[in-house]
Amino acid sequence: MNKDTKNIVVIDDEKYVCNIIMEALSEFDSFRVHKFTDPQKAINFISEKGIDLVLTDLVMGDYSGVQILEKTLQNHPDAVVILMTGYPTVKTAISVLKKGGYDYLIKPFKLEDLKSTIKRGLEHQRVKRENVELRSQLELMKISETFTHGVGLDELLDQIVNSAVQALAATAASLILLDRKANKYRLRCLSYTDADTQIDDFLRGNGLNGALTLGLNRPQTFNDEIDKEEKTFKRSFVVYPLVSKGLNIGYLNLVCLNSFNYITPGQEHMLSLLTSTAASAVESNFMDRNLRKSYLLTIKALANAVEARDIYTAGHTSRVYRVAKVIARKLGWNNEKMLELRYGSILHDIGKIGVPDAILNKPGRLTADEMATMQKHPEMGARILRGIPFLEPVIPYVLTHHERYDGKGYPQGLEGKNIPVEGRLLAVVDTFDAIMSDRPYRPGADAPKALDELIKFKGLQFDPDIVDAFLEAYSEGLIDCLTVYGTDGKVNQDTFITRTAPVQS
Repeated sequence: MNKDTKNIVVIDDEKYVCNIIMEALSEFDSFRVHKFTDPQKAINFISEKGIDLVLTDLVMGDYSGVQILEKTLQNHPDAVVILMTGYPTVKTAISVLKKGGYDYLIKPFKLEDLKSTIKRGLEHQRVKRENVELRSQLELMKISETFTHGVGLDELLDQIVNSAVQALAATAASLILLDRKANKYRLRCLSYTDADTQIDDFLRGNGLNGALTLGLNRPQTFNDEIDKEEKTFKRSFVVYPLVSKGLNIGYLNLVCLNSFNYITPGQEHMLSLLTSTAASAVESNFMDRNLRKSYLLTIKALANAVEARDIYTAGHTSRVYRVAKVIARKLGWNNEKMLELRYGSILHDIGKIGVPDAILNKPGRLTADEMATMQKHPEMGARILRGIPFLEPVIPYVLTHHERYDGKGYPQGLEGKNIPVEGRLLAVVDTFDAIMSDRPYRPGADAPKALDELIKFKGLQFDPDIVDAFLEAYSEGLIDCLTVYGTDGKVNQDTFITRTAPVQS
């Protein structure tokens, strides 16, 4: 059937009325008209076939046109339903319109009025369907833009759920994703306004009456009716699977409440596109995380190789991270920055892979030439990491952790706040760890000595704000020297207060 062909159903228990209407509509090539004098047969036909418009009498023995209206909209939410009656009342008109009827005609009516009403109804339907499609495309454009701008998966999934909620005017929604490691489905997003136990169970993955919805591999809609505030509402429980490479990796669940409609084909199409986008995003994220793990394992192996060559810095990177993350939290860093800090701490000395063993393990102070070679390791490290997209944010740790606040550091001689905060943070923690650790030319110092050095060079070598954050964290017992360095690192509180006073640079 041509997509422009309209399926029209005419229902009237008086055969001659059906025949007159059939003849009047025969001039329209795009209309395929089906007539019924038996309302039950009409209902069966409507339940099984695709319908665009229904024209039905209001009173037909044991059946009413309102019953036909409700059954039609239950199966075809965007269908146009026009009722005919020879006994018009205001109450009847209001009832028809409230239940979703498009219009009603008073018998006897002119055939031109009938044709005009049908044309208006189908045009209304066309605009309505196009609006749903347009809204679907706009939402998808927004999501595609979000996707291409590289936002986090959580933000993208939240937007997909919100778009689905708006498209269906849903009262509740959830997104359940497969945890591949545990091989379990877990709730990822949840939004609802109706604290109903049945709804809550459904949103968390349990179907109606306790049947498990997880395991469905195709969209499912469960319809029922509820009475609320002296009105009867149609309620749809919608389950759309997220499928990737034949695997159900999640489910989008929605609950929709409406006074006369269930969800439309246009809305179903949008949900299909949204879940497809969500599945692509989840799969892409999964592959990206696996790729990151692979990269990180390789880079960590290199970092371990550096530590294995430098006998005096074994465990240095892990200690730096344990201390640095405490200071970063003091500075209010978010989760994304904390993850970058982890990578940066592990990899900040990766450039030493290019420093000869004779220099790296020399049991004494380096000559000027040897120091010049050693000072190339930040740039060597940055070159190693460039071209690995997810490690690009780590480069400031690697490249600038030997810069000084007064501009006398290396390799670029950056000064003050021109030094990335990543480098300024690591400069403080790296120095603290170096002082606390054994070196070939001296044993490790205690915590008071290390703190003295930080305070002494505050505003010279180190960012004063980061030193203050370090001292504050230390005073609160957040830096566990006993675990990290094997010493309790206790400092007399009165002495500590004196030491933390601002130092003029």
